[in-house]
Amino acid sequence: MFLKSWRKYFILIIAFLGVSGVLYFCGGKEIRYQKKATPMIEVNGSVPEINVNTTICQRFKTDDDFIEKMTLRIGTYGRECSGIALLKIIDEESNQILAEHKIDTSLLKDNTTYEWEFEEPIKVFGGEDLFLQVTSDSQEGKGITLYFNQNTNEQGTELYVNGQAVSGEIAFSIQTLKDYFFGRNYWYITFGALSILVGYCIVSDYKKRRGKVTLLVKMQRVWEKYKFLIKQLILRDFKTKYKRSVLGYIWSFLNPLLSMIVQYIVFSTIFKSDIDNFPVYLLSGIILFNFFADAVSQGLVAIVANSSLITKVYVPKYIYPVTKVFSTSINLLISIIPLFIIMLLTKENFTKAIFLLPFPILCLLVFSIGLSLVLCSAMVFFRDTQYLWGILNLAWTYATPIFYPANIIPEKYVFIQKLNPLFHYISFVRTLLIAGESPAAIEYFYCMMFSLIMLLIGIIIFKKTQDKFILFI
Repeated sequence: MFLKSWRKYFILIIAFLGVSGVLYFCGGKEIRYQKKATPMIEVNGSVPEINVNTTICQRFKTDDDFIEKMTLRIGTYGRECSGIALLKIIDEESNQILAEHKIDTSLLKDNTTYEWEFEEPIKVFGGEDLFLQVTSDSQEGKGITLYFNQNTNEQGTELYVNGQAVSGEIAFSIQTLKDYFFGRNYWYITFGALSILVGYCIVSDYKKRRGKVTLLVKMQRVWEKYKFLIKQLILRDFKTKYKRSVLGYIWSFLNPLLSMIVQYIVFSTIFKSDIDNFPVYLLSGIILFNFFADAVSQGLVAIVANSSLITKVYVPKYIYPVTKVFSTSINLLISIIPLFIIMLLTKENFTKAIFLLPFPILCLLVFSIGLSLVLCSAMVFFRDTQYLWGILNLAWTYATPIFYPANIIPEKYVFIQKLNPLFHYISFVRTLLIAGESPAAIEYFYCMMFSLIMLLIGIIIFKKTQDKFILFI
């Protein structure tokens, strides 16, 4: 018995550390650092033409630890330019060149927003003065210019043209990385959480041997006693969905794909969309939202639909809505296959970030269970809940950026978008698949908190009302 318990703890520790390791290494710098971007100033003019006779130097500073990208507003005077422009970032104190980059000016268009992304983020010492130096081998009449605001003249942002200070500041933005508490102490936090988890399991085993029951023990007993029923309910719901259908389970594959094709035709031709890799953007939103809507719709009627069983056989009532959500999750897993196929067809890169995909899916699953517990409880006492859910589901569809870009929402309504859990789950998946990187660490927090809060609310409401179900079903 002793060896069996410690074998269980050993497996738990290895699994926990394995998941934490995948999160840390696949999350990359987005987990370890806080990403920020400085705003770009408004422009009202441009510096002199940058050619063989011109050198532009812009002083700037940052309090962060790394610079990973710089964005510039470049003009060509509406003509075809030629020559190479050379960008350098220089540490003023040591006069060391931290990074340099060449731009073929013949490839630029007028009023270009040019992104200079470094191969590796450059290390800077927060608070020290840096210079952006721009030179060119272009002949007169063939050089580019940089847009700037001629009224800006703050200390630390001085602009120099051929060594002479002039009033103004170049229109540029830097994207930085800053070391912060979570990233700096990731493994300390991980081992702390693991210690709490293992400690709770040890306490649960100790109380179990003395006849006391904890939440973990209750969950173990329910699974051991009803695992056959749980499996049968999940399989029954999944099989019933496509019963007597010619294509059967293939519809789990075709449904999101056909929906994507129809909406892609509409929104890429009739309503022009400039979203990067719109097919993947659209299909990822369709798959996740369809799962959520279907799972909650199935869970909503779980108690009422199983009234004959509830009145005859004792089974923990929460099993019914929970199994409805899990049966729908099978469709979700099948639906991910066409998403990967579309990624291949659109030549989207598969990066290590894709291994983080289970996290937002699991969070969405937990959120759906929590909401299903709330709605199926309400459905027992108020049958109009299913019709109200239909209206809420429609409103939720349009409030979530499934087929439109998230940045079109007016600034004054952005807070509503931030309160939409589906926005965070879908954005998380799109960042993994399209950007090929992990979202910022705060997005993990948002996804997890929305899920746990909704689950807690669902459990409380369901627990307080379940004893009265028998009187109304």
